Amino acid sequence: MRGGERPAPPATRRLLSLAGGAIASLASRPRLALTLLLAAQWLLLLAFALTVRHNGWLYYQGGDQIWYATTAWELGHGDLPPTRIGYGWSLLLTPIMLVFGPGYVDAMPAVVALSALVLAPAALLAVYGIANRLAGRLFALWTGALWVAVPYLVIPLWRQDYHERFVEQFLPQALGLSALADYPSMVLLLCAAYFVVRALDEPGLTAPVLAGLLAGFALGTKPANALFLAGPALAFALARRLRPLLAFGASLVPALVALALWKQRGLGTLPLFAAEEVRVAAGATLAAVDVSRYLDLDWGHLRQNGNELREWFWSVRVLEWLPLAGALAVARRSLPVAGLLAAWLGAFVILKGTSTLATVESGSFFRYLMPAYPSFFLLAAAVPLLVPGVATRLARRWPPLEEPRLPRAAAAAAAVALGLVPIAVAGLARTTDRPDDVLLVNGILTPVDEGIELTIRADGEARDLIWTAAEDGVFYRVYRTAAGGQDVTCAESGGTPECALELLVLGTTREGRFRDGSPPPGSIYRVGKAANWRDDENQGDVFAISPPLRDPNP
Repeated sequence: MRGGERPAPPATRRLLSLAGGAIASLASRPRLALTLLLAAQWLLLLAFALTVRHNGWLYYQGGDQIWYATTAWELGHGDLPPTRIGYGWSLLLTPIMLVFGPGYVDAMPAVVALSALVLAPAALLAVYGIANRLAGRLFALWTGALWVAVPYLVIPLWRQDYHERFVEQFLPQALGLSALADYPSMVLLLCAAYFVVRALDEPGLTAPVLAGLLAGFALGTKPANALFLAGPALAFALARRLRPLLAFGASLVPALVALALWKQRGLGTLPLFAAEEVRVAAGATLAAVDVSRYLDLDWGHLRQNGNELREWFWSVRVLEWLPLAGALAVARRSLPVAGLLAAWLGAFVILKGTSTLATVESGSFFRYLMPAYPSFFLLAAAVPLLVPGVATRLARRWPPLEEPRLPRAAAAAAAVALGLVPIAVAGLARTTDRPDDVLLVNGILTPVDEGIELTIRADGEARDLIWTAAEDGVFYRVYRTAAGGQDVTCAESGGTPECALELLVLGTTREGRFRDGSPPPGSIYRVGKAANWRDDENQGDVFAISPPLRDPNP
């Protein structure tokens, strides 16, 4: 012992010994470790859900959740609405919306339960499985514990005046407390990555087929998730495994067919192709592929995002160097896995981080990159493996858990659920010439709710609108036609028409009645239900609207 050093107190040594023994015991008992990690994940999520600002089951959303819920409601009744969004998340929400009705606010308890009880455990198992294959069970335990704790540990690293945007607006989405498609996209891609890692080591084609089906369904959930495909392509190329690569690619085909049907029948066109036609010398016309909007790289905007991160986060250099150091650490264990994670992250950072829609200042930057967070996390968690000899000793002392062989029946079931069912839904759902059960309200696809029963009573020139209002945390917007105006206008596109509400907003109320002082004769009225995480009447989108009611009084 050096002269200046003092031994740790006996109590501290005993505590460290007990902690080390407990960790070693958990590493040797993966089932118990995963059970405890899952319990901790649920307890932390519960504590966060109870303490962060919310309105009942409603946390910060963003607007698109109404599109997904409305689309699910329509699909549950066999109808195909305008399909500006993907199909995956709406398909998963369809049974929930059929039970709870057209308004997504009523369905939020079930949506949160789906995320917490199904998606969150799947993500934890995938993280554990990838880490286990990299460096054994103790490293998997370390990585799983970080996965559970990091969302909360990084909160103090943000400047205080940014906490609302990170804690109240982003974290609820990152933890599955919203009805947006970003969290399920992240989980689907993470699970696909797990099966890619298995496919790099295992014989047979079941793992790459499952990886392709999951990645395809993620692409059907949000087409931008196609950026993930750079990772598996590079991983299989580095591993020189052609057959798994071909199986993975073939397994994407059902999703591409479903997405093409979905867009063509719902929109009347495929967004990948430009609206204008290209004329060739022979006089024929060809559709032009429009990729400019997908590859509009604004490097100056990416630098601006970096500057904003530097302003509000503890250290942007740490964020920049962690994945680089992690990629080197992972490459020492498996070059193909390093390629998978690095290409996955790099594609999203380059294509999404340069988009002018993604800004750190607004907080949208984090949501746009959310599907790639597992790659950043796994690279960062692997940094300790850079210490010489650590990875080897960990893998020797706590070798990777032997995982059960994947049955072919699993791939067959996944092919039906993730491949054939979406094709059937996209191909067989009904389209109508003028839908009267969904409307664009402020540009958002919104269901027409027959449960909002509106009546009109005349009082001289005034009209009293009356409806049932008994929901906490919900307020109502009252609409009426302008003089000589119309209720809706519909735009034909070759697919399902998009019918937009044209009424004037008369006011907002929490009561079940509203007085219109002197309306034009024969006015048409509607009442919309709105809510938001702040329970603020000046914010929030209408998530359900009543059928039209024309004033019956002369």
